Amino acid sequence: MIAALLMALLVFGQAGQPAQRGADVLDRSTLLANAAAAAEAGRREEAKRLYKQAADRFQSVAALLQLARLQSADGDGQGSMTSLLAARTLAPNSEEVLSALAQVALSARLPVPAAGALDALTRMCPDVAQYQYLLGVALMTAGDAVRATDALQAADRLEPGRALTLTALGLVMNSRKQFAEARDALVRSLELNPESPPAIAALAEAEASLGDFDAAERNARRALSASPDEATAHLVLGLVHLQKERYPEARDAFIRAAAADPRSAKADYQLSLVYARLGDSAAAERSLESYRRKLAQIDENVKAMRAATFPVTKR
Repeated sequence: MIAALLMALLVFGQAGQPAQRGADVLDRSTLLANAAAAAEAGRREEAKRLYKQAADRFQSVAALLQLARLQSADGDGQGSMTSLLAARTLAPNSEEVLSALAQVALSARLPVPAAGALDALTRMCPDVAQYQYLLGVALMTAGDAVRATDALQAADRLEPGRALTLTALGLVMNSRKQFAEARDALVRSLELNPESPPAIAALAEAEASLGDFDAAERNARRALSASPDEATAHLVLGLVHLQKERYPEARDAFIRAAAADPRSAKADYQLSLVYARLGDSAAAERSLESYRRKLAQIDENVKAMRAATFPVTKR
């Protein structure tokens, strides 16, 4: 989609404005062409410099999008976000700009700007299931489980029977402690994609929370055999060990879960419980404090998203 936008901008001029005439058009076109040639030849720093020059001189959305693409590919997530936010200021209703911004933000695990872009996209394009799905993922990552559920259910209505959407629904319902509903969604997901470690691990979490520890342990180990760093599967094994009062094994599983997903608060809370049962009150307090910090961060993310407003034009 970005390539299509670039072609349109080169032909018709800057988004939302009539094409300029005279030397500026020639200069802008030549600058963009030279930047594209440098990128094609592998001279990436030169290409970025030329795209930045075009963006600064002509307020070119095309240049900013291409600059962001190069920055993202080079691992400069912050620079890519800066370029895309500038592009959004110039073209706030551009589907291509919003989509690129959302993708880069999600890749960088920046759920607040991702959700902002995707919220605008879902209002502009309410019938596109992918935008609803990605909005649900962004909201779930930020900790807004209620709005994430709404977005994911909308995606499922628009495009039923999509395994990724059903897995995300299962994950968010687990976070809301709606374990029976989570299990149903995850069973449906696994009927479509039986070998998905995240879905298997999420099903194990739902089963453990519903008291079916044998099934939970089987599925957790099945997920780990395919994906040894699956954080939810380690968490479930910890819950199984904790239920059987195997506290050292539970502690080790929760430590692995926390290492696999450092942003999750679940493992910290469980570690505080297991350390208390092992008699290590200092470690229990450290884990509890980490849990509180992560909850506070989630609360800040949710407030930031709900406070943000993004003007768009429906089409």
